[in-house]
Amino acid sequence: MATKAESSSKHLAIARSLLQDLEGETDPQVKATAAAAHATLVLAEQVAVARVVMATDTVSPAAHQPSAQ
Repeated sequence: MATKAESSSKHLAIARSLLQDLEGETDPQVKATAAAAHATLVLAEQVAVARVVMATDTVSPAAHQPSAQ
């Protein structure tokens, strides 16, 4: 069974591949929709990275962070 991160990464890769298929389009509506989809994809990738960073910080706090004791 794929983890949530693997599943998310797989879906982002597929979305990026589909957007690359639209690179040669000349229809303004298609270009505008692809631009909006690309912005959403970039945001989703940034959220995924932030989630990994937060999970990593939770599991192993950085040495420079003071303990809560």
